[in-house]
Formats: sequence, structure tokens, C-alpha cells
Amino acid sequence: MKRISGFIYIILGAAMIVLAAFIVRNNFNESAAAGAASDGLLDGVIQQIPGTVLEASGDMPVVDVDGRSFVGTVGIPSLNLLLPIQSEWSNDNAKVSVCRYKGSVYENDLIIAGHNYVEHFGNLKELSTGDEVVVTDMNGRSFYFQVANIETLGAYDVDEMEAGEWDLTLFTCTIGGQNRVTVRCEATGKVSETGTTPDVLDAAEKSKHIRKK
Repeated sequence: MKRISGFIYIILGAAMIVLAAFIVRNNFNESAAAGAASDGLLDGVIQQIPGTVLEASGDMPVVDVDGRSFVGTVGIPSLNLLLPIQSEWSNDNAKVSVCRYKGSVYENDLIIAGHNYVEHFGNLKELSTGDEVVVTDMNGRSFYFQVANIETLGAYDVDEMEAGEWDLTLFTCTIGGQNRVTVRCEATGKVSETGTTPDVLDAAEKSKHIRKK
């Protein structure tokens, strides 16, 4: 009987290892697909940014790329990320790029959400206080921020997510979806000047997230 019980435990253990390997492989494939999709969309967004920075006012301008709407890009140099920002959050949209959850960069209340794919916001937890984050609108105007606080919130703690007078918030779910890694940022006051070459064009040229033709 003991031999039979031991054999059953061995079988169960082997099955759990196979299942874990399957989950890891599936997550890796999803992340790779999300990264590739985001890269292609970013290319389309960059192509529509003007050669000189335009004046910004009113609502953030929106452009269309492959039937999806975008309000600009977010760059996180320390994570080697440059990502397109879709204008609205939805589960479908988040499979291909990060999304505006709410707010506007013009009003210093922008919240950007993304899945925990490595090619999206999966490494937000690696950020440190003082790290730079750059949001660029479709007028080519870049707004510079620095990380001020990193916290973990409950998955359904919407009020806490929107609380506080933070200039910019980035968040993603932890693996399993029980919590949210939340990065709070403060504006540095640095903003691209009208008539200059958009900073994001140079950033895109150097970025691994723009497919070189």
C-alpha cells in the first residue's frame, strides 16, 4: 500500500511539473505576441508624430493605427521601454499595448494601465525612486516625470488607485491578478518646446521597440 501511495505522489508531482511548465511556456508565448503587436503599433504611432512639436491644448489628440486609437507613447528608459498608449482601456486592447485608464497628461492626472507581460509593464516593480518616465502626445510634445512612490494595491481597490494628486500613475496586475503594482510619478516641469524636434523621434530611432526596416 505504501508503495502504491508513493507511486501516486510521484505521478501527481510529475503532473504538476508538466502543468507548471505549460503555464510558463504559455505566458512566455503571450508576452512575445504582445510585444510584437505593440512594436508594430508603435511604428504606426511614431509615423504620425509631426516633425516639429505642436502647441497642445484641449483634449489629447488621438490617431488611428490598424483600427485602434492612440494618444501617444510612454517611455521608461531604465526598463528600455517605449510603448504606444491606446486611448481607452479594455481587456482586448490591453493584449496588444498599454492603455489610458483615465485622465490626461495635460491635466497632470493621467493613469496608464498595462498587462504584466515583460514587453509591457511586467517589470514595473523593478523601478526605483527618481527613475524617469516620459509621456509624449500626438503633437510630439514630451512631458517628463520621475518615479516618486511604488506601492501594491488590491486588484479591486479602484478608489485607492485614483486617490491622491499624482501627476502620473502606471499600474499592472501581479502574476495571478490578486494585486496591482502601482507606480506614482511627479512632473519634473520639463516639457518639449513648441517648434523643436520631438524628443520621441530620437528615442524611437534608438529603441529596440521600433522594427528597423
